[in-house]
Amino acid sequence: AIELIANAKAPIFYTGGGVINSGPEASRLLRQLQDMTGAPVTSTLMGLGAFPSRHPDWLGMLGMHGTYEANMAMNKADVMVCIGARFDDRVTGRLDAFSPSSTKIHIDIDRSSINKVVPVDLAIVGDCGTVLAQMIAAWGGRQARNLGEWKARIAGWRARECLAYPERSPKNPGMIMPQKAVERLHALTHQRNPIITTEVGQHQMWAAQYFGFEDPNKWLTSGG
Repeated sequence: AIELIANAKAPIFYTGGGVINSGPEASRLLRQLQDMTGAPVTSTLMGLGAFPSRHPDWLGMLGMHGTYEANMAMNKADVMVCIGARFDDRVTGRLDAFSPSSTKIHIDIDRSSINKVVPVDLAIVGDCGTVLAQMIAAWGGRQARNLGEWKARIAGWRARECLAYPERSPKNPGMIMPQKAVERLHALTHQRNPIITTEVGQHQMWAAQYFGFEDPNKWLTSGG
């Protein structure tokens, strides 16, 4: 796995709820491995908070409610490392078009989830935190590859500002947009490190998209 990541020109980490469920140490180790490799990170709905949303290599959430840059990076990646996620259909869309050119590594504690939805090239069965610690040890003193070209492509996708919205409701100019309400809530509360919980529905997606999570176990929601 380390050789594949080290030699990749366009790597991506795709993380899920398994990182959260492994415990806070797994999130710390994910951040450490990302710092060593420089690979950008995306996440499922249930994995939000494992990697800080303010980090420049954070791509946002993946899938049908995710960002343009996350989905394009997944589509164009040459090495994809899935850590504690299950390739849900809201993430993959059409399976024949999901990350079609990547070498796929899947890390999961549940052996039955390996190759269940997406065939992978390398399977690692184990707790996310344990495997991440082993990968960090195996990386050793390697120098990360220069990913400048890859990150420049990502910057181009990010420049589309896919989550932009009008300041006021087009149908009722006297009302603010729901997205603005979530962003304002984040601005007023993020320094207090709040726990955010939702029901399911559109407000859940707005919270996932517009409330930036910096730490694990601060996002409590139902994701199937």
